[in-house]
Amino acid sequence: MRSSCSLTIGNRHLSSQLQPSTGIPMQISSLTYSRDRTGRQAGDDSLLILPGTCGVFDGASSGATSPGVSPGQAASRAAASVLGEFAATRTMTDVPASEIFSAIRERICRTERMLGNTFRASTTMAAAFFDAETIRLLVVGDSGIRINGDQVYRWLKPVDDLSTTARIEVFNLLKGNGGSSDEVEAQTRKISFQGLDNGVSEGILEEEDAARICTLVSDKYADIVPPRHTEAILRTGIRSQYLYANRPNHPLGYSSLNCDPILMDDVIDVSKPIAEVETLEFFTDGYFDLPGEVSVSAWEKAFDKCETVDFHKTESFPSIKGSTSKEFADDRSVIVVRNS
Repeated sequence: MRSSCSLTIGNRHLSSQLQPSTGIPMQISSLTYSRDRTGRQAGDDSLLILPGTCGVFDGASSGATSPGVSPGQAASRAAASVLGEFAATRTMTDVPASEIFSAIRERICRTERMLGNTFRASTTMAAAFFDAETIRLLVVGDSGIRINGDQVYRWLKPVDDLSTTARIEVFNLLKGNGGSSDEVEAQTRKISFQGLDNGVSEGILEEEDAARICTLVSDKYADIVPPRHTEAILRTGIRSQYLYANRPNHPLGYSSLNCDPILMDDVIDVSKPIAEVETLEFFTDGYFDLPGEVSVSAWEKAFDKCETVDFHKTESFPSIKGSTSKEFADDRSVIVVRNS
């Protein structure tokens, strides 16, 4: 087909021909798959594919739901819908980033109020806009864009490194105590989300274990994060991470699309001549390794290899969550664009 508008959610694959506003034909393939292995439950990722605009959005998982919609789903869909509306009437290569982010912020806040969630709604974004001569990349967070198979644009935040390191220590400790892999992962996820102190209060961890983990992680990252901040996030868990979103002058601060004015320090906003770009790949962090080839099937092969090599995501591909018999470690989405 020559024109298309899609915002995809759930588990599906799309391959199409788009004639963007540049007049240059582009072949676009995409895949989005929720963490639910059955594919019956939608994840927190959203995809946007329009003539002249493509993007992936990864909503932050919180565990809360409102009539079947999580805050992460709501945020990623809100951000994607704003870009879609902008792209329908404007040339996105020269719209100020502040204007785009302000509109997304307003939409997320309105959506959050409608849902009535007690958890904050937030999302990452990795989008590109095309005109006759230019491709503009706009990236917020750890969703990414790869150009020509080798230039990667994304931001990895230190707070995730702290949480991941602690999570692996907890997983290995609980694994040594026995129990099935799924049970160990469930307990580990609970502690990661609610914090080490909660694990101690529920009798899952001993205080000496929690203290040891705090010391280990604090020492490892002491050169970038003061130990008191490391212990604070580990003791209270990922549920308190929103406190650092868009927080300036803090070692754990990071940019996020939510109800706060965005912290621009780590936002990526770059433009490149369209003639220099042969391929574009957009991906969320549910892919734990980047493939050597440029195709949706290559991304899936790389994902399958990660599942085989490091199912629990504690060794070669460390992550905040591991896989289970019922769930992958995370939702995953990819869009591959080729200049035809």
